Amino acid sequence: MADKSELIDVRQMMASTSVEELNRLAEEYFARIGDWNYHLAKPFGAIDEVPQLLINFAVILQGLAICPGMTVLEFGAGTGWASHFLTQLGCRVIALDISPTALSIGAELYRRQPVFGERPPPQFLQFDGHHIDLPDNHVDRIVCLDAFHHIPNPGEVLQELGRVLQHGGIAGFAEPGPQHSLSPQSQYEMRTFKVVENDVEIREIWRLAQRAGFTDMKLAVFNVPAFHLQLDEFEKFLNGGSPSRRYAEAAVAYMQNQRSFFLGKGEVAASDSRYRTGLKANIKLSPRAIAVNEGEHITLQASVKNNSASIWLPRSAGLGAVLLGCHVYDGEGKIFHHSYHWEALTPGDGRPIAPGATVEFEVKMPPLPKGSYQLEFDMVSNDVCWFALNGSPTVRVAVSVMG
Repeated sequence: MADKSELIDVRQMMASTSVEELNRLAEEYFARIGDWNYHLAKPFGAIDEVPQLLINFAVILQGLAICPGMTVLEFGAGTGWASHFLTQLGCRVIALDISPTALSIGAELYRRQPVFGERPPPQFLQFDGHHIDLPDNHVDRIVCLDAFHHIPNPGEVLQELGRVLQHGGIAGFAEPGPQHSLSPQSQYEMRTFKVVENDVEIREIWRLAQRAGFTDMKLAVFNVPAFHLQLDEFEKFLNGGSPSRRYAEAAVAYMQNQRSFFLGKGEVAASDSRYRTGLKANIKLSPRAIAVNEGEHITLQASVKNNSASIWLPRSAGLGAVLLGCHVYDGEGKIFHHSYHWEALTPGDGRPIAPGATVEFEVKMPPLPKGSYQLEFDMVSNDVCWFALNGSPTVRVAVSVMG
């Protein structure tokens, strides 16, 4: 560490430099890059950075409860590696950054590494440091990975983030701690590149966030690197022995320099069937054995209860639509058709099914060839999961198809 008289005071730096000047310096930093390979390879650009980048991303991703179809703003997207991941997950991503060159590198990443499947194309949006060029209540989630501590006007930026985030939305941040500006690397970055390396004072951020319309804050507690134990120590850890105390001490030490936090705006909407967790049902079918002629439809009466805490979305929802599905096994118990038929729970486009609600409907199965079959019925959330993966019980119906 340099002598205190030689240390750059980040507060003084922020007070004496305009947002526009800092924006210009940030663009100059990216514009000077002749070889884009490191940035195109992120988060795998440098091996020593990989664990922290991926863990930060995973912690924020999990805490935001993101699901496909959401509109997600990445604030301070830089060269876009996290945006690229979010697009692959099916989100409508808006990559926001003050540097047009950084956004150009991000666009090049998408060109060189196209996402798999049909996914919403990303939007690249330049930020002027003051105003985000998006309508009010436009995004479902906000992701910010090690970018917020670079801005000189946190209060103004939080006002903008609160404005564009819809009611019930969440913003997730992975940032350093309250002594960040004093670290050797931060001092080097500020001295060499004139970039802001601000201290993250979480009480101050919460004060500013409340002014911006946020109503809740939660902080994640974790430890990097992972705590490695011998087998006997691991077993003691599970029983609350001394390794547990050592882990807590290691986590406390790590958290001195890490602030991963989530800001909520209003009450988060009730969970729905776009999320796999907890999806369960009680299925009743009659008759449980039936004989039909070859070429004849198989008709059953169904009663299904939503035994989960999540709203079941209707057929018209697409992603997360809940239907009654059927696997067909032949007379020898071998799979004949894994996903033979899906039946909507209500007529037409359908309606949401609330937790605890029961629906009754007719199931009309397509004809099967001559033979003996077992029909296994399970609920399915479209493009999410079969409920049996969560331990939800299935129901079988014996069918004999006569020639």
